[in-house]
Amino acid sequence: MTVSSAAFAQEESSNTSTLKASDVQKKDEKVEDLDSEITNAKLRAESGSKSQWSMSFSLSYNGGNLDKPFGKVRPNYSGEAALDSRTSISGDVGVSYRINKNNRMSLGTGVSVLTPFQNRAEDFTKMAKNGGKSDVSTPFISWGHAARIGSTQNSFSLGYSHATKEFYTEQLKAVGDLSASHTILIDLGSSGWQPGVSTSVYYSLYKDGAQSFDVVGNEDRRSDYTVGIYPFVEYAFNDKYSFRTVFRPFTFMHMRSDDATKFENVMYTQSMGFGIALTRDIYLYPNMQFAPENLKPELTNVGLSSTINMF
Repeated sequence: MTVSSAAFAQEESSNTSTLKASDVQKKDEKVEDLDSEITNAKLRAESGSKSQWSMSFSLSYNGGNLDKPFGKVRPNYSGEAALDSRTSISGDVGVSYRINKNNRMSLGTGVSVLTPFQNRAEDFTKMAKNGGKSDVSTPFISWGHAARIGSTQNSFSLGYSHATKEFYTEQLKAVGDLSASHTILIDLGSSGWQPGVSTSVYYSLYKDGAQSFDVVGNEDRRSDYTVGIYPFVEYAFNDKYSFRTVFRPFTFMHMRSDDATKFENVMYTQSMGFGIALTRDIYLYPNMQFAPENLKPELTNVGLSSTINMF
């Protein structure tokens, strides 16, 4: 799920007069600008446009392996059950309203296209419910907050996404997901290095409440909540290019049929990639995903994630 105004006084001149911001601004007054607090290129783009109203796109190409990056198959490198093995373009498209410098609200929907490089033209316009490869589903609403706290840059988000895909609503009896996340990034002076950690919590709602659901044997293998703690580190070569790697050793899922204190630890995975800030509002991240214990070219996935803000 993406799912980011400051006003700048401008000097205007004519043949008769010139008015400067310094003439009307109090001596100790500062023009507020989110970019003075958030300097990391990725966090800036994810915080959204600084305009009051804007559009935001958070799209990813989930590609194949190193041998066939544009193929139809995306290997299940982490061994997760129910993981779709088809390559895809997926993400969120939304409209954002900036409440103030640090806060914004977003409303949007999820979009996806399966096997994008193998489709015919009609496959892109034909929806999945009619046998096509495209899908528009899972509307969401979210609140985002970005701010500097001491020597750290922070991004908080709260959101709700509503299940609308037939598989989730009819087969899994899903209603939607509540989510919360926090990313903290630590500044290390002028060294170029920026370590940090992202934490996320997801809680899934179902139509049948706490009733049993026979998925595997007599056990309900649907997860009701998931907790993830992901350390990462970045190195900025300059304002435009950076290297980034994310470690995912701590992903815990709780299954509805299990005791409240029992969690399943998902296989440790990692990503590595290069960040490219085309502009303040457009950030690209070509990357590869792998599981260290399954480190093979045929099991190493490639992809491209993007954050794009308009207006």
